[in-house]
Amino acid sequence: MTHLNDTMSTSLLTTHKKNAHLTKEERVMIATLKSQGLSNRAIGRQLGVNHQTINNELNRGTVRQLRHQKSNGKIYEYSYYIYSYEAGQATYLEHHRHSGRRRLYYSSKQFLRLADQLMLGEFDDHHYSPQAVIYKARDLMNDGTLIPKSVVTLYQWINEGVLRTSNLDLFEKPKRKHHRTHPQAKRCLGPNIAQRPQTADQRSEIGHWELDTVQGQKNGNDSVVLVMTDRLSRVNITSKIAGKTAHAVNQFFINLRHKMGTDAYYRIFKTITSDNGSEFSELTQVHDHVFYADPYSPWERGSNEINNRFLRKEITKGEAINNYSSAQIIATNDWMNHYPRAMFNGHSLMDSYRKAFYQEISQLHQPIINWSVLFI
Repeated sequence: MTHLNDTMSTSLLTTHKKNAHLTKEERVMIATLKSQGLSNRAIGRQLGVNHQTINNELNRGTVRQLRHQKSNGKIYEYSYYIYSYEAGQATYLEHHRHSGRRRLYYSSKQFLRLADQLMLGEFDDHHYSPQAVIYKARDLMNDGTLIPKSVVTLYQWINEGVLRTSNLDLFEKPKRKHHRTHPQAKRCLGPNIAQRPQTADQRSEIGHWELDTVQGQKNGNDSVVLVMTDRLSRVNITSKIAGKTAHAVNQFFINLRHKMGTDAYYRIFKTITSDNGSEFSELTQVHDHVFYADPYSPWERGSNEINNRFLRKEITKGEAINNYSSAQIIATNDWMNHYPRAMFNGHSLMDSYRKAFYQEISQLHQPIINWSVLFI
C-alpha cells in the first residue's frame, strides 16, 4: 500500500486547530494511517494532536467486523475489530447532540402542544404564525419560562421535527417570492402616488388607506371582497361587494359616507391609494383624495398586500366569494384586526388604531366619531 505521505503533504496533516474537536477529514486520515500500522503517537504527530486524543478516537470508532471463510464445505465466521471513521463521526455527532444545556423543548411539552394547535388551526380554527404563537402563548400560559424567547428558536424546532407542524403547514414561508420586473404597459388612472401627502408616506398619522380587492372565481358573476388597510396602524376594513366593477366599489364608498356623514367620513379617510385595476377607475368621482400606485408595483401598497394574505388563510383562492356570507368575512376581518403582530410588540392592529385615533382626537380637540361602524 502506498504510504500516505506519498499522496498527502505533511502540511495538510498538521493543520489541526488547537482545542478544536476532530473533523471528519481528520478521522479519515486516522483510519488511513492506522491501516498502515502507525502507532497512536505517530498518528498524533502527523495530525498535530495529543496521542491520547487518537486513543480516545480509536476507542470511539472501533467496530466489530465479521469475516466468512469456507473450509471443507463449511462456512466459518471470524470476528475482528477495525477503526471506522464513519462510526467515529456518527458517535461524535450523537454525543455532541446530547451535550450542553438540556434543550428547552424537553420541559416545554405544554407549549409544544399549544404551538401545534395554534399553527395547525386546531385551537380556534385559525392558523397562527410562529411569531403570533409566542405572543398568544404569553397570554394563555402561566409559566413564561417554558416559552421560547425568540421566534428563531421556534423555527429551529419546526425544522428539527420537534413539533407536528412542518414548514409546509406555515402559510407564509413556502410562498415568499422575489419581485419580478414587468414592462410598463399600464398607465396610472389618476394622481400618482408620488403626489400623495408626506404624512401618508411617513405613516405619521392614521387616515391614509391602501385599497384592493380579493377575488374568488374570475367568471364575472362572483362577488369580491373590498379590502382597506390603514397605513399607520395596519388595521383592516373588509366588505363583500357585488363584483369587481367600478360601480360596486363606488357604491360602497357612497353608502359609507352616507352612514358616517361627510365630515366624519373625510376625517377617517384622508387619502386612499389603490392600484390601477379597472374597478378603481372611477374612484376619484366619489372621493376627493385618491392616488394610484405605479403599475406592477404591489409593494407600494405593502401593508394592504400582507393583509390580503391573511384573508387568504380563510378565503381559499379560487373558491367563490359567494360561498362566504358577509358575517363570515366580517368575523375573519375581526380576527385579523385582533391578531398579535410583531411590529407592535405583540399588540393587535385594533389596539394600535384605537390608541392613535383617541390620541389624534384629543390633540385636535375634535368631537368623538363612531368609527366602530367601519368594522361591522
